[in-house]
Amino acid sequence: MKKVPDRGDNRVIIRKCGSYDREKICRIVKEGMRELGYAPRGRVCVKPNVVFAGDPEKFGVAAYTSPELVAGSIMGIAGEGVKRIEVGENTAVGFPTRWCYKNAGYYKTVREVRKRLAPRLGIYCIDEDRRVEVSMGGIVHNTFMVSEKMMKADSLVYLPKLKCHCVATMTGAVKLNIGICSDDSRSIRHDYMLHDKIVDLLAVGYPDFIVMDAIDVGVGNEGFPDPAHLGVVIMGRNPVAVDMVGARLLGFDVADVPYLKRAVERAYLPSRIEDIKLTGDIRTLSGLDSRSRNIDKKSDQFTRWHDIPKELRRLESPMRFFWGRRESSRIARGKKHADPLLPEKCNTGCLMGVKMFLSFLEHYAGPEKFKKAKPSVFVVGCLDGEIDAEGGDVIMVGSCASAPVRNARRIIRLDQCFVTTSYLTMRIGGRIGMPNPLADPRFLLPLLYNYFIASVMKVISFRYLQDAYNFIKKNWMKKI
Repeated sequence: MKKVPDRGDNRVIIRKCGSYDREKICRIVKEGMRELGYAPRGRVCVKPNVVFAGDPEKFGVAAYTSPELVAGSIMGIAGEGVKRIEVGENTAVGFPTRWCYKNAGYYKTVREVRKRLAPRLGIYCIDEDRRVEVSMGGIVHNTFMVSEKMMKADSLVYLPKLKCHCVATMTGAVKLNIGICSDDSRSIRHDYMLHDKIVDLLAVGYPDFIVMDAIDVGVGNEGFPDPAHLGVVIMGRNPVAVDMVGARLLGFDVADVPYLKRAVERAYLPSRIEDIKLTGDIRTLSGLDSRSRNIDKKSDQFTRWHDIPKELRRLESPMRFFWGRRESSRIARGKKHADPLLPEKCNTGCLMGVKMFLSFLEHYAGPEKFKKAKPSVFVVGCLDGEIDAEGGDVIMVGSCASAPVRNARRIIRLDQCFVTTSYLTMRIGGRIGMPNPLADPRFLLPLLYNYFIASVMKVISFRYLQDAYNFIKKNWMKKI
């Protein structure tokens, strides 16, 4: 079995912090570093969580690590011996990271903080950086391409945003590793094996220090959550331990969070929250539970867009959704038996893409537009029962989507695994009677501009040449 990291320190510090005051956060981070014995030297890579950031008035600010927490953490880290700090992240597939950085206020924050620091401070996009191949020996990834700047760093600091997730239950320090993937590797096994993929990535993305943004947590789905005030900053050196504490604050046990459950099964420690030593302002599990009561877990907001049919009924939409088995149509017709050890349904990948797509449209267009949508049917997975499309479009989402259909105006097949929110927006955004953001110049033009700049940066960094070389070496040469 692969040796897993174990620093022998399962301490997690919970500090009360009622607002995003960067000076107070800086003091908290410095005190946390001293208590946990973390003293960075040389080059430090800082990774926040920026899965998506758009117009704050439409999409909110709870999906990403607050720029004030990023600023306070950088100021706390920038001590004696640190020569350079690099902030790096890769946002959701289909959205240029630099566009999300700008919307989240990261460029402005870095410029402000840079003036106060002795070490050099930079910000880069993982999707534009050259990569280094490393061996992992994981269940999903045997080898993996990692950002060159991240690999050259002497120390790795993670700044996750604590929030709910529509298929992984929550997002924390361990889940943050999805953001070290470029789009090509991110798409690999982003399906029913997603949670093993996340655990695999700990082999290369195991942070030396963690500062979790739990001042305002995100409830609902991970892309467009609503804020809920918890008023704490969580620090630690063990990402599994930090996420266990974050899960408890959201009202979950380890068994409720699939990637944490798999991490424990694969020998990562601690194996239970009782083995964690809590320090700081909250030192007991009962104290965590008391703080957790600040969030109304029985509200519809807490699980917004986790159940697609429920949300479509809430919005009085004529659109419908069907979710079937993960097997292909060939398996469904009885020509092959399914593996009983694998889940019957794929509850990640395409399912998450549809949830995020519809949530995205609700925030962009407003809930009232769902009533005026065209009668449409979304299908994820394989269904045996016949679907009456009632004259509307049927959208088969994903390579394994299939179902007997009658009375369909047309059938649209999206033959990918997995189908992302950005791909759904591009292919069917205007076909279901909803306003399409890609037809809105205020949304589209800045997006295209940042795509162009990202492409130029990839030329300058030789990322395109590197990707072409890797494709020839690993794919084309093998075929000949």
